[in-house]
Amino acid sequence: MILKVFAVRDRATDQYGNPMFLVNAGQAIRSFSDEVNKNGDGNMLAAHPDDFDLYELGSFDCDTGLFSTVTPRHVAVGKDLVLPKK
Repeated sequence: MILKVFAVRDRATDQYGNPMFLVNAGQAIRSFSDEVNKNGDGNMLAAHPDDFDLYELGSFDCDTGLFSTVTPRHVAVGKDLVLPKK
């Protein structure tokens, strides 16, 4: 199975977070959106959604253990995924 590799980049620190291995960009966007909208103490993504972007970094082959990297591809902006408060 081939998994896509994604990471969240913090614009304020100019750093990428730990990579996530997911099936596709849709799943990555849903996960990122969930975190951006999850209120709670210490959740930097929800507190500062303008500072975070989601990037695709490549793929990982679960059968061979090989990575394939690409130039980081911008997928989503945190602030664009913030849901209106109910």
